[in-house]
Amino acid sequence: MKRCPECRRDYYDDTLLYCLDDGSELLEGPASGKEMPTAILGEFSEDNIRTKIHSGSGSGSASTGSKAFSAKSWRLGLIVGAVAVLAVLVISLVMYFRNEPVSSSAGPIDHSKAYEYYLRGKIKIGSENPEDNDASIKFLEQAVAADPNYAEAYAALAQAYNIKAFLRVSGEQKKRLNEDAEVAVEKALGLNPNLAYAHFARGLILWTPDKRFPHEQAIQSYKRAIALDPNLDEAHHRLAVVYFHIGLLDKAKEELDKTMAINPNNTLGRFRFGVIDGYRGRYEEALAQFKTVPRDASPSLIDRNVADVLFRLGRTEESEAVVDDYFRKYPTDEGGNVTSVKAMLLARAGKESEAEEAIQRAIEIGQGFGHFHHTAYNVASTYALLNKPDEAVKWLTVAAEDGFPCYPYFENDRTLDNIRQNPSFIAFMTKLKAQWEKYSASL
Repeated sequence: MKRCPECRRDYYDDTLLYCLDDGSELLEGPASGKEMPTAILGEFSEDNIRTKIHSGSGSGSASTGSKAFSAKSWRLGLIVGAVAVLAVLVISLVMYFRNEPVSSSAGPIDHSKAYEYYLRGKIKIGSENPEDNDASIKFLEQAVAADPNYAEAYAALAQAYNIKAFLRVSGEQKKRLNEDAEVAVEKALGLNPNLAYAHFARGLILWTPDKRFPHEQAIQSYKRAIALDPNLDEAHHRLAVVYFHIGLLDKAKEELDKTMAINPNNTLGRFRFGVIDGYRGRYEEALAQFKTVPRDASPSLIDRNVADVLFRLGRTEESEAVVDDYFRKYPTDEGGNVTSVKAMLLARAGKESEAEEAIQRAIEIGQGFGHFHHTAYNVASTYALLNKPDEAVKWLTVAAEDGFPCYPYFENDRTLDNIRQNPSFIAFMTKLKAQWEKYSASL
């Protein structure tokens, strides 16, 4: 026997689960029972409930029972539906916060502002001019502050840090910038492991004096960037830079051709055609190419190369004029770049003691400078002009081991003619040629 806990009605049909009057769940025992009744937990299914309702009897009609049960089913459905909606909402919120970029400490992310900062920094990043480099760093730092999940901005910031560390600073500041560049690259790759720009920036960080210029690994990074984005002009450009430093001049020119086809406005890419011409001994062609590049793109780099080419053309007065003009504007001479050309001019003029002083000055201010291998090469050339083969070979070795093992240039440069019969020079060149042949075959 069962009873309704609400209306206290007794039911003698044990198959019933719900009251036919008010739809309440039936309990065991008669309404007059003294013991506490126990709830009936029957199977809950539409077919089972419909069957059991129609099989019941009593004073209430089937229609009345159906209406009562419908009300109960409606309430139950409403509860189930609400739970389902709540579950979907919770899941949606979890997925949203998992994928939504983290807000910066300054407030909500402003994507449009971050993009504007990124573009302004990116435009200036192609210049090695100190003012442009500082401005680029400032804009890119603002970009990642506005959007901490901006992978491209982190990669560009790594490039900007690298330029400053490579060219302009030393000591603890250089160490900190190199670390900042590596952190920025890792953030970029963490956000997007297949970001071409980040793999390109990793190549820049690898190919530095602090990393000892691992040419093959840097080339691998640049090639990975190009595979991900064949239109990344700077990856082609910097791949060319590594190629001509290790003497692969034809491959370097191919990459520069691609650079300029993608971006005719790549100023330093255009400049590097002149560098390759100079290494081939085509000095007039090199000079003509240098004249198409604005000096302020990289004053020390451009003036050193122009003065170098004029010197090797025998136009020493013009070379000296470039050197003196540079010193008037930039007396500190980043990396001893132009001071090393001054040393060659003094040696050619027969001023040995002054040439030695210029050599020492170039070495003193050039240590740790990214392009110091070119300073070292000019120091070697100065010693060769002074007929000091042992010192010349020593500094040629420094240049080669510090990122500039350019066998074709060393072989063709007439400023080394005084030492070509020296046994130490011959042994050095034999070793350098073997390395060049290996690079030619494998890279």
